[in-house]
Amino acid sequence: MSKKIFFKIVAGGVLIIGITAFIGHCIITVRKPNIILITLDALRPDHLGCYGYKRNTSPTIDKLAEQGVIFTDFIAPGAHTAPSNASLITSTYPNLHNVKDWGYQFVQEMPRTLPVLLKEKGYNTAFISDQIGLTSIQGFKSGFDTFDVVRSINRNPLPKRIIEITDSAINWLRDNKHKKFFLWVYYLSPHGPYVPGRPYNKIFFQDEYYNINKTIPISQDSYNQTSIGTIPGYLSVNGINDVDYYISQYDGEIRRVDYQISRLLEELKKGGLDKNTVIIITSDHGEALGEHARYFCHVNSLYDELIRIPLIISWNKKIPSPMVINQQVRLIDLMPTILDILKIKFDHMQGQSLLPLITQRVGNFPLFAYSEQFNLTSVRMKKWKLIYDQDSMRYELYDLKNDPREERNIVALKSGMFKFLKFKLSEYLSDSKVYNKPVKSFMRKEAKERLRALGYVQ
Repeated sequence: MSKKIFFKIVAGGVLIIGITAFIGHCIITVRKPNIILITLDALRPDHLGCYGYKRNTSPTIDKLAEQGVIFTDFIAPGAHTAPSNASLITSTYPNLHNVKDWGYQFVQEMPRTLPVLLKEKGYNTAFISDQIGLTSIQGFKSGFDTFDVVRSINRNPLPKRIIEITDSAINWLRDNKHKKFFLWVYYLSPHGPYVPGRPYNKIFFQDEYYNINKTIPISQDSYNQTSIGTIPGYLSVNGINDVDYYISQYDGEIRRVDYQISRLLEELKKGGLDKNTVIIITSDHGEALGEHARYFCHVNSLYDELIRIPLIISWNKKIPSPMVINQQVRLIDLMPTILDILKIKFDHMQGQSLLPLITQRVGNFPLFAYSEQFNLTSVRMKKWKLIYDQDSMRYELYDLKNDPREERNIVALKSGMFKFLKFKLSEYLSDSKVYNKPVKSFMRKEAKERLRALGYVQ
């Protein structure tokens, strides 16, 4: 073989190798990203450092926020775990999906849920959590290849249980790192009872930031979250009735989960998955920490401390960061956002994608966000909110710009705005599909015991 022919062969081989490498590189770069959704139950955004909180509760989450986008006005469709999470995976309001409480089922007319759609598109899907109540919703498990719920119901192992959730998620990542995946890690913390364990129970206790110096009685009803001006009995620790103490433990719970998130992200980095994984941090609802005389609970109210929740989206420098978006958006917008990122088309949603708002700073979003909980419904704008109690037929109107703590009901002072929002609320209520099909027999004894320990049922 002549040198000339030899060099032609070599050159051709190099060219082929180069083309192959280039094609391989293109395949890698255009591969649809993985999604990790992390939910912290009952998390208030104003108790995270990236939202301006002075306590160092969230160093890991804060770092993610620096590398992504924060939404400051992200509104949940209710103050209850069951309907909010049902709305998340269907992008519909509770008046359509019908999951109003534990033990309910999705209406038969509901379109496919987020995990079902992703599974159909070849994604490996997993839900890993210690929120056993979600197992009582018929249809919630659909589409998950792995549905792993840590089922311990004893108060004592709470700190250990959160480690088990992260361990399970890490092991799942190792087993699925060569596949495209959707992983939903759902931590019950910082939901009460607040038992963060050492050292988190001491980090914020009696520090310089919280000095309410107020004591209130403990409710005699162990499972009652509805009492005004009392600490729920299920939450009490050794008879302590100091408000500052419980807030320090709530913050300790956040810091404890934040560390577990750091473990999860470190595993992503080790496996080289961080470069093509979208990480989303959010919650299902907030928590009352004394506002409106409600302490350490999230029932029978639709005030902002319960329906404003955090949303942080980070994607390894593939979206502009750091970015803060103050426009009001909704939890039902999260599913269309995920599908838009993955370029999956699906029309049967009430929400809409936040991606144009992130990448182009544009988006024609509805002015109204609706929420409901049992007998209460609300319609919220950026500046105004109207709450309606269907039992007492009472309305509350608040100017959120000038009265962000919702302390002055101005129904009588702003009749024009009241009539306008009342009309919008009546539109929402008229769209309701009242199926009301509770599936009480489906709620297993174990789930009932866990929900009782959380103060949900008696």
